[in-house]
Amino acid sequence: MVLSENLNPLNILVNVEAKSRWDLIKEMVSQGEANSIIPKGSGDDIAKALIDREKSMSTGIGKGVAIPHCTVANVDDIIVLMATNEKGINFDAIDSLPVKIVVMLLVPKTKLTQHIKTLANIAKIMSDEVFKEKLLSFAKADEIINFIKSYESGK
Repeated sequence: MVLSENLNPLNILVNVEAKSRWDLIKEMVSQGEANSIIPKGSGDDIAKALIDREKSMSTGIGKGVAIPHCTVANVDDIIVLMATNEKGINFDAIDSLPVKIVVMLLVPKTKLTQHIKTLANIAKIMSDEVFKEKLLSFAKADEIINFIKSYESGK
């Protein structure tokens, strides 16, 4: 999966003010619903599924990154949302470091193989420390999209 092809600038929250991972998950889902990337009326159920998943096992993969994710019945394709937070949020990450970059995935129940591949690709991209540092330097969603596109094309 090419991350930049699945991201929309309207669904990137730059330097969010959320104080907890629960607030951030709700804020990201609300943003997706407001921009019609998440079906209207399903935001509460999706936020609950994400929070339940997070409570069972943190999606904080370490080094300042979290990938909250769940399967969703009423979507046809993978939905990706992103948020940055310069201060960092406690996600109970594997390395106990605060999370500064969150990539949320909502995956159709029929695309579980694609779900695993997408998680792996995002984890690979987010393992690049220079990439993450640069990503956090941007103040606008369009800048983030352009940077990710450039990075993915090898430029």
